[in-house]
Amino acid sequence: MAHHRRSSTPLLLSVAVLLVLAGCSKNEPATTTTTASQPAAAPAAAPAATPAAGPAAAPTTPAIQSQDANQAGIVAELTECKRGDGVLTVKVRFRNTSGQPIPLSVIDARDYEKFYVTAGSKKYFILKDSEGAYLTPNANAFGSLGVDLKPGQGWLWWAKFPAPPADATKITLITPITPPFEDVPITDK
Repeated sequence: MAHHRRSSTPLLLSVAVLLVLAGCSKNEPATTTTTASQPAAAPAAAPAATPAAGPAAAPTTPAIQSQDANQAGIVAELTECKRGDGVLTVKVRFRNTSGQPIPLSVIDARDYEKFYVTAGSKKYFILKDSEGAYLTPNANAFGSLGVDLKPGQGWLWWAKFPAPPADATKITLITPITPPFEDVPITDK
């Protein structure tokens, strides 16, 4: 019986190694970055990594609009603009098209007001929940949200805005890290 256990152990170990390697080959969600002024192991920054990941972006999700971001090597792809139940959900996938890792700064100093949509002549800012938290990936305790993108890696940013009236069929999305996404068609749920 002992001989049988020894012979099955390498097989089980091989299967376990293959499963670990298969899990490592998948694109991992980006984590929040730290700056020189932040301690490398700041406990407050760790919880922001999970919300920052946001909903997983399917690699085949087609872009409604695509453009270069304001940072070299980053492409921004608007993948969703849906209205339903009084809320407009917008998703933008950021992809590293360079051959080098790129730290992408998404939010600095809690500048959520720099992200908004326009429809007609009205601005719509990111919604907040009942506790005052913005309905978008959270910044860390220092008010920043950043992601380290490996070559070819993407990260999905999303936000929820008040929905424009039903007669509005297009919006413009304004962010501090991209040129405006203009004339984006709204899909109703």
